[in-house]
Amino acid sequence: MKRGARRLGAAGLAALVIGCAVRLGGPGPVEYPTLALDAGQGVAAFVVADEIRRVGARLVLLAGAADSAWFAEVAQRTEKELSGPGDAGTTSLAFLAGKPVGDTTLALSMEGGGRFVVHDALYTVDKSRFLDLLATRADSGVDLRSFVRALLQYVATDVMPHAAVVLAVDVADPAAGDSLAALLDPALTDAQACGREEGRTAPAAVQRQVEMRLFYGPPAIMTCRSVRVLNGARAPVLAQLVVGR
Repeated sequence: MKRGARRLGAAGLAALVIGCAVRLGGPGPVEYPTLALDAGQGVAAFVVADEIRRVGARLVLLAGAADSAWFAEVAQRTEKELSGPGDAGTTSLAFLAGKPVGDTTLALSMEGGGRFVVHDALYTVDKSRFLDLLATRADSGVDLRSFVRALLQYVATDVMPHAAVVLAVDVADPAAGDSLAALLDPALTDAQACGREEGRTAPAAVQRQVEMRLFYGPPAIMTCRSVRVLNGARAPVLAQLVVGR
């Protein structure tokens, strides 16, 4: 979907959100088991699909060094709608979920030069709530401050203000992932911090470094009930994310 159409549609959808909330008094929370997975290269589509089905993921933010046929096979085997893949250079980015309202892949420019690719798709939670999935890659050596500024500017101008947001970032190294978490806070929360806002200690497994970092927000709209890092060389993250009223 073109960006201009996305912005135009957002205004109408925002009005719908407000109107429905007044008439219905607000719906209850909806939980989304959400998987962020970098499949890497050379992994068979059926292996990835089996893992997605095994963990019961409702939303999958997927990166892989594979062609569109590979992504289509994963979608077919998991019986989910495929959004993407979007070409991000060394990898491609896609979502497996329901049918999106619209989706797009675009390149964002950073201050000081450089560009990076974002894949973006908008989904309905119900008649009054919406969910926006974003996926991107932070290449090695990128200026992370400029990267985050460009990303948050895009969210502020092109993502519905009342939508819950889930972001997956394919990171080049663990240090980059930790820096991104600090720079994105408080706009978006690192899923690996799930539960800490309530004074709980994160499970030991969550302390492992992962290749596909997962973030969610805004805090008033989306929260996290639990998180775990799954077994595997690339350490997929499975979070129980909740869209509130």
